[in-house]
Amino acid sequence: MDSSLGVTVADARFMKPLDVDLVRELVDDNSIIITVEEGSIGGFGDHVLHFLTLDGALDDGNLKFRPMVLPDTYFETATQFEQYEQAGLNSEHIRGTILRLAKRVNVPVLTESD
Repeated sequence: MDSSLGVTVADARFMKPLDVDLVRELVDDNSIIITVEEGSIGGFGDHVLHFLTLDGALDDGNLKFRPMVLPDTYFETATQFEQYEQAGLNSEHIRGTILRLAKRVNVPVLTESD
């Protein structure tokens, strides 16, 4: 990881009730929020995004938010590591998401000629 990037790890522990004080504190202290969960779309990350929207945290465009969830697909039996790898939820995928959002890596953009 880029040594000039600070990372905060917060264990939300519970989806409901959402710890809005913790979420607000994280928003105040960070410009990027990423939720990582072993659930699919419609889980904790969506709950946080809904709160951030209603609370106005996204209104000025300074906060970047990405939920990382299991894709809505069938997974063959495998080790937990292999399933996280397949789902894009391992440490390298999380690191890549952070670096992309922090604009520390160039992400190629597909064009019509590609």
